[in-house]
Amino acid sequence: MKYLTPGPVQLPKTVVDAMARQPPFHRGDEFRQLFKSVLDKLQALYSATSIVMPGTGTLAVDTMIYNYVNPGERILAIVYGEFGKRAVESARTRGADVVELERDLPPQPDEVEDILRRDSTIKAVLLVHNETSTGIAYKNLKRLVDITKAYGVLLLVDSVSGFPAEPLPPEVDVVATASHKALLAPPGASILYIGVQPRASGGVPPSMDLRKFVKALEHLETPYTPPISVLYALDVSLSYILELGKKYTDTHRERVEYLYSAVRLNPIPPPDVRSVTVTAFLCEKPKEAIAKLREAGYVIAGGMYKYRDRSIRIGVMGDITMNDLKAVAEVLNDVAGRG
Repeated sequence: MKYLTPGPVQLPKTVVDAMARQPPFHRGDEFRQLFKSVLDKLQALYSATSIVMPGTGTLAVDTMIYNYVNPGERILAIVYGEFGKRAVESARTRGADVVELERDLPPQPDEVEDILRRDSTIKAVLLVHNETSTGIAYKNLKRLVDITKAYGVLLLVDSVSGFPAEPLPPEVDVVATASHKALLAPPGASILYIGVQPRASGGVPPSMDLRKFVKALEHLETPYTPPISVLYALDVSLSYILELGKKYTDTHRERVEYLYSAVRLNPIPPPDVRSVTVTAFLCEKPKEAIAKLREAGYVIAGGMYKYRDRSIRIGVMGDITMNDLKAVAEVLNDVAGRG
């Protein structure tokens, strides 16, 4: 069975094999050597302080919000999918006053700037970089970086399913991601890139307190037990990603373009905002399509958000080939042709 889902992804055997070893004591030199290797490679992918915690993408996003948004503060949340709604839920749970800007497609940076110009009380802009529920990515993120810096507000970005395949511009204030999607490792590590120091005045659970993690970095340690087996896997996957360089993104883009050209179903995202990690199609018979693909040896995902019962999603991350994608397209076209 091969997994073409939004994550977890189909892992290369070398990554799977890397996990199969005895985890060392996390206060010893063996762990510090592993941790330094992973941190150095994360730094090579994106220039900001990298934090690794036990957890998944949801915890990474919650941690970002709790460390950079104080209760009562006003933030602007840009929403165009399920995970944008989840980020809003987290911010409201934190006690933030959320201005929700919801659109079917990502709003233009000028619209965001207009809101910031009119409302000087906004402290942060929160958005999902790569929205797997709709197959949409925010392609104008560099412009948002410039705008938020000009207005003195933080830019908090959920790139759980994008980074590093979907490129990020430099100088995003905080990025939340995770090990089990485009970083090509198993679930278990929440990862954050922080370009500014945590600013929460209180109310952050100890396990999510980024100040503790930043301080522990001085000794190449973590404040609590880290996901050591995942770190072994990440050490291998990061080497692979860095070796490919720009080709890593190009490979994902080629897979996405093939699926959108070969599958005879209507795409949800228009061409200019399509994610390079996940495709999304409208489908009259999603359960049948998913079942037929499973019979053929492939696992894809059902719909989410406004398209929950009438769409399918196909991830292109991980150890998959063009032959796999051709086989998937053939099955889907057979299902569509009998509709």
